[in-house]
Amino acid sequence: MSRKREAVFMGIGILAGLALSGSASAAVQQLTASPTTQTFYVDGRQVQFEAYSIHNNNFVKLRDIGKAVDFGVDYHAADNSVHLDPDAPYVEEVTTPAQTPPSPQAVTPESVQATLAALREQYPTGTVYPTPYRSTSGGPYYSGMNCAGWATLCSDAAFGSLPWRRVDRPGWDQIRPGDLVEYESASSYHVVVVVSKTDEYIKVTESGLNNHTRWGGQYFRWWLEEQPRYILYTRYPD
Repeated sequence: MSRKREAVFMGIGILAGLALSGSASAAVQQLTASPTTQTFYVDGRQVQFEAYSIHNNNFVKLRDIGKAVDFGVDYHAADNSVHLDPDAPYVEEVTTPAQTPPSPQAVTPESVQATLAALREQYPTGTVYPTPYRSTSGGPYYSGMNCAGWATLCSDAAFGSLPWRRVDRPGWDQIRPGDLVEYESASSYHVVVVVSKTDEYIKVTESGLNNHTRWGGQYFRWWLEEQPRYILYTRYPD
C-alpha cells in the first residue's frame, strides 16, 4: 500500500474510533454542522470536497476521499455495511434506474430508442460507464462489468423492472430495439444492445473488456445466424 493510502486509512481509523467512543456519541445531539471554508489538496493539487465543519473538525464523504486518493469504497445494501479496499481502484457509485414497471402500452420500439438516444448523450463512444452496474431486475447477467454490465444498464433504463424472456436462435423478425443479442463464435463471446435493425443487419451499442461504451457497431444477420450460440433476451410484453 502506498504511503498516501496508509495515511488516509490511519486517519479514517482514528475518526471511526472517535465516533464510536462514549463521549463522542453522547455529544452528537449537541453538534451543529456548517459548510467548511477550508480548501483541500492531494499531492499539491487542489480538490473539491463536500465538507462540513462539526465541532471544529472537517467531515468529508468517504467516496470523495476514495476518488481523490484512488481506493475502493463499496456499500452493501444487504447488510447496510461499507467496505474499504486500499488495494482496489475507486469506482463511481451507480444509481440503479427506477424500477417502476412501465405499463405494457408505454413500451414501444420508439420509446426504447428514445431512452437509448438519451444514454448515448450521457455515455458517448469511448466513455467509461459506471461499473460495476448492480441491477435488481433479475436479468441473466450479474457481474455488472464489461459488455454484460453495459447491456443490462441499457435494458434497465429502457424497461425498468419488466420481466426478461430468453429466445434461443430467434427469428430475425423477433428482434426489436432494446433487445440484447448474445452470441458465441469460435473466438469470442459477447452481448450487444440492439439500437435499430434492417433486413440485413442490426446496429448496436456495446462495451468491451475495458468498460468503454461504443455506439454504431453493426452485426450482419447471416453472420449471427451462423454462430453456434445465438440468443435473444427481450423484455417487451407478450
